[in-house]
Amino acid sequence: MVERTEETKKLSTEDDEDDLEPLLAGLLENKDSFESMLKLFSKVKDSGLLNALETLSSEYLPSDIEFLSNFLTSRDFLYGFVKTINVVTALSHALSNEKGSDAIKAIMYNSDELWDGMISGAKNPEATSLLRLYAMIKDPDISAGLTALLNALKAIGSALRKVPDE
Repeated sequence: MVERTEETKKLSTEDDEDDLEPLLAGLLENKDSFESMLKLFSKVKDSGLLNALETLSSEYLPSDIEFLSNFLTSRDFLYGFVKTINVVTALSHALSNEKGSDAIKAIMYNSDELWDGMISGAKNPEATSLLRLYAMIKDPDISAGLTALLNALKAIGSALRKVPDE
């Protein structure tokens, strides 16, 4: 019986060595990739993300995890996620454009004037006749803002005409 146990151990050790050889060869061939993955894994562990995931998984029952996995892999969630990524990408592209980012910065850095003007206009409305409106349009700032809004409306209209019908 002792001989049989030793023989079984010897056979299983040889099989394990045969199984490990291709794995070790693959590891040595892709040494740089595995080192990069280990560094990345180490950074994720150091950031505390792994601990948070462990805590999250230990606090939920298997049925909750099953629900979460079903939800996160559902068609509706994935479709919404892809749409959101597309919008974020478009927004990132728009903000990376020098003109777009400069325009947004100019408006945001001067937002106090913008909000004050809007609030005072809403709280103290003035009767506007056609002649007063004509006089206001002659103001270079109002004329510039009105032209900018009309050009923006034209661009928005042109872009919206390209949206496919569903």
